[in-house]
Amino acid sequence: MKRIRRGFTLVEVSLFLAITAAIFVSIAVGTQNSIFQQRYNDAVQNFAEFLRSIYSQVTNVQSEGDGRSGYAIYGKLVNFEIDNGNNKITTYNVVGEVAEDDLGNDNVLERLKKLSADVVLNKGDGEKIEYEPVGFVENYRPRWASQIQTTGGWNDDGYNVYTGALLIVRHPSSGTVYTYSSNEPIKNVDEYIRSLNSGLSAENQLLVNIENKEFSAANDVDFCVNPNGAERSTLRRDIRIVAGARNATGVEIIADDENWIGEGANRKNIGDRCE
Repeated sequence: MKRIRRGFTLVEVSLFLAITAAIFVSIAVGTQNSIFQQRYNDAVQNFAEFLRSIYSQVTNVQSEGDGRSGYAIYGKLVNFEIDNGNNKITTYNVVGEVAEDDLGNDNVLERLKKLSADVVLNKGDGEKIEYEPVGFVENYRPRWASQIQTTGGWNDDGYNVYTGALLIVRHPSSGTVYTYSSNEPIKNVDEYIRSLNSGLSAENQLLVNIENKEFSAANDVDFCVNPNGAERSTLRRDIRIVAGARNATGVEIIADDENWIGEGANRKNIGDRCE
């Protein structure tokens, strides 16, 4: 009687396991890439929304700086510093005296100087000294371990973490919003507050920077969001505050391509500037 073979051979089993493993790896890699892309898009969108929220808060700012009639909030200071190689992004309210008279100068920075603009206020009663930042101080961290960097390309030291400051303020009279930028952050804000509360003399760092003309009317301000943190990446996305931005629509996520305008020395790329 002829014997009938049943089951699979070793070769067939090995082939089945190899195909199954390949399918599993393909699905796992695809899922991982999809998760990475979603997290990257989330990091880009979240940072853009953070910048837009600054403009929204400036345009819809409360009239009273600290609940007292003598002060008003005129805008926001956004400080970009480095903390252990990563971003430290802090947002302060800019407060000043209420403008009761025509100060005789249409330049908003000059008006802020005359109104003794600051990021802290003495909230003590009578002779009590108690300086604090005005309102809520926001500390922003990029999502999913991404990093906010400059537009310069990869070099021997890697990418450069973005540092500097944005001053987004309303004109005390017209209410028009202006954007100024500085290549250097406002330093030692916490130390400034500690000195004031200790009764020591300390310079108003915001006014020092304004006096030294370190803030200039911003041209395009470009931020590169790197999903790999400090590591090399070809996925860096350009988020731009366009020149003359007055509100949240001035914050744009730039398409990942080149878009050149002009000729000769005036030729420039208005597309993605993140190399």
